[in-house]
Amino acid sequence: MTEKLRNRFLPMMLSIVLITIGFIPLLFMNGEPGVRWIVFPLSAIQGLGLIIMLNTATSLISDVIGNDSANAAFVYGVYSLFDKVANGLLLFFLVKDYNANATALKWIMAVIPVFCSILATIFTYIGHKFFSNKMAKITGMNMKK
Repeated sequence: MTEKLRNRFLPMMLSIVLITIGFIPLLFMNGEPGVRWIVFPLSAIQGLGLIIMLNTATSLISDVIGNDSANAAFVYGVYSLFDKVANGLLLFFLVKDYNANATALKWIMAVIPVFCSILATIFTYIGHKFFSNKMAKITGMNMKK
C-alpha cells in the first residue's frame, strides 16, 4: 500500500479511520443480548486498521535500516522487544487499576487505540518533515517532495 501510494500518510490516515470505526461504537454497548454480535465485525475492522498501521511502521523501520543487513535483525528485535514490553506494561497497569470498573475499561479500550494511532501519525509526519532528506542519504533513496 505504501509503495503504491508513494506516501506514508494515506495508509496512516486510513488506519486511523478504521481503528476509530472499530473502537468507538464499543463505548455505546451496554451488554444487551441483541447487539453483542456487533463486537465481531468491529474487531475485524479495528484489526485491519491495526495491521495497516503495523505494516506502515515496519516499512518505516526498513527505511532506516536500508541496505545495512548486518544490523537489521538487531533493529527489528529491539523494536519488537520495546513494543511488547510497552504494551504489556500498559495493559498490566490499566487492568490492575481498573479491573473492577467496567465503564473505565470501556473508555480505555475505546480511547487509547484511537489516541495512539493519531499520535503515531503525528510522529510519522514529524519524521518525514524533519528527517526525510537524512533518511534519503542513509538509505540511498531519492526522495521526491
